[in-house]
Amino acid sequence: MSKPLDPQKKPPKQQDDMLRRLSAGVVHEIKNPLTAIDSLIQLLEKRMDDPAQKKLARTILSEIQRLNHFLAEFLQYSKTPELTLKTINIRTLIENALTFSIDPGIDSKIKVQIDIPDTIPAVLVDPAAFHQVLLNVFNNATQAMNSKGVLQIQARFSKNHLNIQIRDSGPGIPPEQLDRIFEPYFSTKRGGTGLGLAISQQIITRHRGKIYFKRNKDQGMTLFIELPQKQNQSSTSTNNP
Repeated sequence: MSKPLDPQKKPPKQQDDMLRRLSAGVVHEIKNPLTAIDSLIQLLEKRMDDPAQKKLARTILSEIQRLNHFLAEFLQYSKTPELTLKTINIRTLIENALTFSIDPGIDSKIKVQIDIPDTIPAVLVDPAAFHQVLLNVFNNATQAMNSKGVLQIQARFSKNHLNIQIRDSGPGIPPEQLDRIFEPYFSTKRGGTGLGLAISQQIITRHRGKIYFKRNKDQGMTLFIELPQKQNQSSTSTNNP
């Protein structure tokens, strides 16, 4: 005999939808007063003459900016938007993300090496979502190397899979922390939100792919991305994979 349904218990998808709406509402309620506080502090800073008070105002503004960044990432992680898949040149996508991640003034001591054959076929991804993954990964790598070192990027196409390797020459991640690296809110960086790699994993999973790290034998880490690709792909798709 089957158990009667609990009227208070909602199906998992309904629970997820409700949590996403709740998350969006919480972020909205926090961001509104934050925007007002930010504007007021900027106004007060302009009227201040004391250098110490101006410094304090700039510190408050910096913390507001950090909190806004966290809220934006929190909201992104709580959402599961539809993917819009398009065929795109992977080298173009990688080079475009690098222009946003590598600051010539700050990261001038980083040597970038790109190894992508000209014959590699166009791949089917959501360009905006995959751009976000690359931004998160490149930013993590440059920060891990303290803006100096070698960043190696390799892409290959094999057995209907796009395989990307991104290798940095930073200090690496302790072995005991590797299993936690994609956990939400876990970060080895001071002031990190711990959501960048969690969002990246979420995006790659929605592409039916894999993303993982391995420690290099000498130094640093290598991040692996494996994305399945179908033969005879259409140029544009708006379906979920």
